[in-house]
Amino acid sequence: MAKSPAKIATAKGKGGGLALKLAVGALGLASLAVLPLFFVIVPGMMPTVVTLFADRQRPRHLTYTVGLMNFAGVLPFLLTLAKGHLSLQTVAALLSDPMVWLVMYGAAAAGCLICAAMSPLARVCLELQAAQKRRALEALATAIRREWGEEAAGRAKNATASGAQAGRDNRP
Repeated sequence: MAKSPAKIATAKGKGGGLALKLAVGALGLASLAVLPLFFVIVPGMMPTVVTLFADRQRPRHLTYTVGLMNFAGVLPFLLTLAKGHLSLQTVAALLSDPMVWLVMYGAAAAGCLICAAMSPLARVCLELQAAQKRRALEALATAIRREWGEEAAGRAKNATASGAQAGRDNRP
């Protein structure tokens, strides 16, 4: 006899109930131990959250760049807090310093600038590479013309040769 979808769903839900509850409980206790770090990460990483919602392009290059640079700006203060006393008084003193906010949000702004500058810089590099390749191919074509003549370059010397070439190309 086949089981109904409701029975299958309740059977699946019962198997991991205790493990899930223990994992959530352990995570809750661990988060209480590092609560001061959480109070630095959340306001410090706000520019990343904003770009996550604002960046509509796929892949999210702006979000990745801002996120990594923003984390690089928050990390020194997390390490300072982790090496010192993990207390809410230390967090309050840290977050009351305007230089901390300038470093955290300034790193995120640097990520925005990096992302904005990379597209035009890549275009310029590709244009320079294409121009260099074109010059190399033109020099090679000149060398071939000197060695083999104009016929090797696809250009005929007189009208009869070009007429013969045109007649050859029009054959069925």
